[in-house]
Amino acid sequence: MVFNSYVFIFLMLPISVAGYYLINRISNMGGKWFLLACSLFFVGYVNVMYLAILMPSILINYLFGFLINGVFKDNNIRRKGVTVLGVVLNLVTLGVFKYSDFFIANVNQILKKDFTLCRLILPLGISFYTFQQISFLVDYYRDNTLSCTLLEYCLYISFYPQFVQGPIVLQSEFIPQLREEIRRHWDSRYASKGLYRFTLGLAKKVLIADTIAKAVDGGYDRLSEVTALGAVALILGYTLQIYFDFSAYSDMAIGLGYLFHIDLPENFNSPYKARTIDEFWDRWHITLTRFFTRYLYFPLGGSRKGRVRTYINILIVFILSGLWHGAEWSFVLWGAMHGVAMLISRLIRDISGSGKNSDDDSIKNRIAFVSIIQPCITFIFVNVAWVFFRADNTSQAIDVISKVFKGGWNGMTEYIHELFGKVVEIAWLLRLDVLNLNDKVPGIILIFVLIALMFICMLTHNSKELTDRWADRINMMTDTNEVGGRSLTLLVSSATMAVLLTWSIVSLGGVTSYIYWNF
Repeated sequence: MVFNSYVFIFLMLPISVAGYYLINRISNMGGKWFLLACSLFFVGYVNVMYLAILMPSILINYLFGFLINGVFKDNNIRRKGVTVLGVVLNLVTLGVFKYSDFFIANVNQILKKDFTLCRLILPLGISFYTFQQISFLVDYYRDNTLSCTLLEYCLYISFYPQFVQGPIVLQSEFIPQLREEIRRHWDSRYASKGLYRFTLGLAKKVLIADTIAKAVDGGYDRLSEVTALGAVALILGYTLQIYFDFSAYSDMAIGLGYLFHIDLPENFNSPYKARTIDEFWDRWHITLTRFFTRYLYFPLGGSRKGRVRTYINILIVFILSGLWHGAEWSFVLWGAMHGVAMLISRLIRDISGSGKNSDDDSIKNRIAFVSIIQPCITFIFVNVAWVFFRADNTSQAIDVISKVFKGGWNGMTEYIHELFGKVVEIAWLLRLDVLNLNDKVPGIILIFVLIALMFICMLTHNSKELTDRWADRINMMTDTNEVGGRSLTLLVSSATMAVLLTWSIVSLGGVTSYIYWNF
């Protein structure tokens, strides 16, 4: 089940929210059990085998937690041993389901063998809930005062708004909220924030990401026909598609959390506004960056063991991050590219630091020049790196990039802009092309749309900022009982969001999955 489907919007969502608060009025324990049942139904809706894998994993990890801060609470050696065993077991489970065929295929290629692939199912959300369970065990080991009930732990892992694609939540962020009395009751302000944020995410997914996907997927399906202009459209198009697709899910997850009076951590902060690659990773998939920093980078030594060791640690983190995203060498290469870019960024920063105290004007000038062009370089690099993320393999990625330099700037591949033009909203836009620009340079409308979306990403407020402004207006009007200008502004905003929600629902057409669904 996905958020952008009729069955979720008109059945799953209202039943789960209404049932949760109604049962909470009678029994808080009953409300939690109901929410857990809804979450497990959400997980098993597509394939009940997902539950057959998830539930034993939850029970085993909870048992490990009980041993760490219960049975062996006063024995640090045993606590550490159980923690290590639990982390290893989680990683092995992830490895078996996600990487067994990748490993076998590479062994077959290297040794010229023909071992049969396992072809195991990839459990829904396993990459995300594995990391949450690892963080649970490590945090339990680091703080022996932590505790939770089995019901709280089951909800922490399976809470359906963030189960499939995150955000990756820490127990310290989630479990205490389940225990707060005030969060057990319906809050219209939280609900309005939730609906506002969910609507923004749904619109991003349905109206933007899925529209761009038609052109991008069409281009990759018939790559041999792609011109240079078409290759640029594919590269920039996927850069925008994955942003609007993944940030859409995060927006909807956070919005749904608000509907249950639960605050989930932010996962995006306008990443394409980043000036450097390390700033990009502070803004993109924030909770994943946090996980790798806290549970891999710091245990490896972080930056405490010298510059060379720091650079090695950074490279390890990014290579493993690439592998986490997918069982394909192109993902590993994508991670390694970002790791190398991070190293270069660190070197520039180190040189800049030493240059501040230098009297050499030429060094200062070079540093100033780099700081000016760095945002452009960062964005171009991110675009190129995404090609390796999207392509089926490394050779296809190189083929896409090489097409940019092979000519063909007088028009785009006909198949690409035909698919793009079949979208209802784009068809309307084409009717407004009174200058016949799209006939003179086929596909130019697609380029204009992509450029417009790029500037939206870089220059406008993001979803969190828009939601916070919306909440501030509601709070101010409610607290002061003020009418007039603010009421009119709120009314216009409400009408706009109602239109956007209706437009998005009408445009659903067919259920489409998310890019990170496969990770």
